[in-house]
Amino acid sequence: MLLLASTYLFGQGAARPFSPLVNDKGDIAFPKDFPNGFEHIGTVAVAGNGGVTDTHATYARPADAAYYRANGVFPDGAVLVKDVQGVIGSPHTTGNAFWASERKTWFLMIKDSVGRFPDNPLWGDGWGWSQYDPKDSSKQIAKSYKADCLQCHVPAKATDWVYVYAYPGLGEGIRKFTPAAARAATARADAAPAQAAPGNPAMIAAGKSAFEETCGGCHTVEAGKNNTGPSLFGLIGRKAGTQATYSYSPAMKDAAVVWSRDTLPKFLADPKGFIPGNRMGRFFPGVDSSEKREALAAYLESVK
Repeated sequence: MLLLASTYLFGQGAARPFSPLVNDKGDIAFPKDFPNGFEHIGTVAVAGNGGVTDTHATYARPADAAYYRANGVFPDGAVLVKDVQGVIGSPHTTGNAFWASERKTWFLMIKDSVGRFPDNPLWGDGWGWSQYDPKDSSKQIAKSYKADCLQCHVPAKATDWVYVYAYPGLGEGIRKFTPAAARAATARADAAPAQAAPGNPAMIAAGKSAFEETCGGCHTVEAGKNNTGPSLFGLIGRKAGTQATYSYSPAMKDAAVVWSRDTLPKFLADPKGFIPGNRMGRFFPGVDSSEKREALAAYLESVK
């Protein structure tokens, strides 16, 4: 079956690749009969603008999902497909409801346990990564997995770059990977939110915890030590895009914004809209909680 699929995709004379979706150069084809042969393993709703902005529905082949449930890791050649769609919604008798509407893009990952394509920019960190035109899944549009894909997966590095805790189709074992912040939010769902004066030790401590959970995968608070994003040491009081050792997007460098206890929460609420065209706005939807945004600003004001 795999050989027939390979021949169908790449021709009679092509060498058989390790996956029927991958040729000998590492080019990744979208499965032509999707979703046939796949099962839904979980959907994430991305909040914003007072509701839900996107749904991210993820699919795996049944054998790959079964392997993960049995072994806690993905097998070599495992295929994950993410269908990203915008949403529409309206009031219902049960409350406001949202559901998928137009497709925004497709993402596809293929597990590569041995590093087969070291010279292909779409392969690395144990996976092949690809993104497709939402109106034509035969058109692969990612250029580099590090620039186009990996930064969205940094918080999931410890679970092989996959947000497995959001995919119940992978079995009950994924529950242990639920982030501490989500556990804490569940535990205090029925409790009144704690009150804290801006800048007091309790708020700064809450901001530090929020930073480690939400921002620490891409940023540091060490002077001059950048990660995927710039160091946030001394951020408050600094003009956007001026940390000397980091290469910012033109949009960030040109923004007439000075980071303060007022502007930073506004940016965190809507990174894409507050400074249009900045890189962070492409993959980070923002911080939904106003309390968390204020706490983050209080903590970063203290880091100087």
